[in-house]
Amino acid sequence: MTNVRRLTNLLLALASVGAMTACTSEPDIPKATGPSELGLSLQVLASPDVLNTDGLSTSQITVTARGPNSEPKAGVPLRADIRVGGAIVDLGSLSTKSTTTGADGRATIVYTAPPGGLSGNTDGSNVVQVGFTPLTGDYANAVERAVSIRLVPLGTIVFPGQPLANFTWRPTQAFAMDEVTLDAGQSKDCPLTATAPTECFDSPTLQYEWNMDDRNIILTGRVIKYQFPQRGDYNVKLTVTNALGNKVSVTKMIDVLSRP
Repeated sequence: MTNVRRLTNLLLALASVGAMTACTSEPDIPKATGPSELGLSLQVLASPDVLNTDGLSTSQITVTARGPNSEPKAGVPLRADIRVGGAIVDLGSLSTKSTTTGADGRATIVYTAPPGGLSGNTDGSNVVQVGFTPLTGDYANAVERAVSIRLVPLGTIVFPGQPLANFTWRPTQAFAMDEVTLDAGQSKDCPLTATAPTECFDSPTLQYEWNMDDRNIILTGRVIKYQFPQRGDYNVKLTVTNALGNKVSVTKMIDVLSRP
């Protein structure tokens, strides 16, 4: 009888130890499988985001690539496309359709507006999107991003209180190293209530800045004189600023010939 009692106590003790072990053991944690999330994100900005459909006006588009901790991602290859309604089109042009982010995680391209727009009016259908898609490598599955640019006829008042930018030059046929006069006298200032160019007026408070074909040559003044150094097509950009600080730009191409 004593032996039976001892055996019973031993079995109970062993069962108690097993129960405690089961309660205190750590559960199995499955190991992670598959690729890790890269967390690549793209941000796209266009300046300006409204262009006249003159075949010359441009918008600078900057795309920034960032990692999961918002750090800049260098060396990300990107493809750029122009789209309308989700379809890839050739409406306007891009300075390049493939680019790579630099050390600061940024890449910049230029969009040039087409002549005439989509339908010749100013409704919401005159909108193009410039989209960026990561190409090869680890970024191929990242989501693309796009920016919208609205196209409007030349002389359209885009926002209240904006000025209108326009200029002429003489002689109309320019030659290399000859003096050319550029005149912004056709530029106008517009009141906040203006809805049409006919409601705008000449203003002595307008400021004029000229960019001579992106050559880092900036000139100021309503009327300037300039000598183009050699034969070629020059895109001259005039930016007009009014007393409210509103700015509008227009770009025109000047064909410069060599003297016979």
